[in-house]
Formats: sequence, structure tokens, C-alpha cells
Amino acid sequence: MGIAHFNLQRMILVVAASLVSLSIVPTAGAHHGGAVEWQNTEIGPITGTATDFVFRFPHVVVYIDVEGESGETDSWAVNTRWTPTILRQEGWSRNSIEPGDTITVMCRPHITDPTVCSMNKIEVNGEELSLDI
Repeated sequence: MGIAHFNLQRMILVVAASLVSLSIVPTAGAHHGGAVEWQNTEIGPITGTATDFVFRFPHVVVYIDVEGESGETDSWAVNTRWTPTILRQEGWSRNSIEPGDTITVMCRPHITDPTVCSMNKIEVNGEELSLDI
């Protein structure tokens, strides 16, 4: 019974490890396929008021309210292509942007959502935050 019991435990461990790895791989692959989601054209400058700043993985996002041409307010999500670790090397921190700050961006719009874009340049209250990575 000792060897048969050991082989059964080993087989269960191998199957469990395989199932866990299979559940992780599609998620990682789906995330890194995002380059095709952005248009090749740059838009802006777009200016609005920061409502939230999410400084966490996988990418930093700034949420801004932008007044439209007819006076309505659109909520935008402006993504960086960089992680917080890389942006820290450029001087960014969790406190780089606060709700109420005036944000101006140049960005590449999302293919299907006109209020989502990937930033190429950002100014906070008239001061540029570095994206020279």
C-alpha cells in the first residue's frame, strides 16, 4: 500500500498543479494582447478634472471628468502603458494626482470606447509628469 498510496498522492498533486497553471495562462495571455485595442492616431489636448487616480498593477489609470461641446460631462479613463514600478522611476507616486487636479492629456483612443485612451503625455495643474521611459 505504501508505494501505491505515494503514487496516488503524486498523481493528484500533478493534476492539481496542471489545473492551476491552466487557469492562470489565459489571463496573462489576454492581458498582454492589449496593444491592438488602441487606435494609431493621437487625440488631444483633452482637459478635465481628476476624479480618481489608481496607482496599482497592472497599469496606472487616471479618471477625469471632461466637459463636452454641448456642456455635458463625460467621464474618461486615461491609462498608462507602464506599471507603477516603472513610473516611480520617473518620479510618479500615489500622490502625483489628487481628485480636483486639472489634467491635460494627449492620448491614443480606444478602438471601441471614445472615453478611454492610452496617454502619450500628461500635465497635472500645468506641470508635465514624465513619461520618457
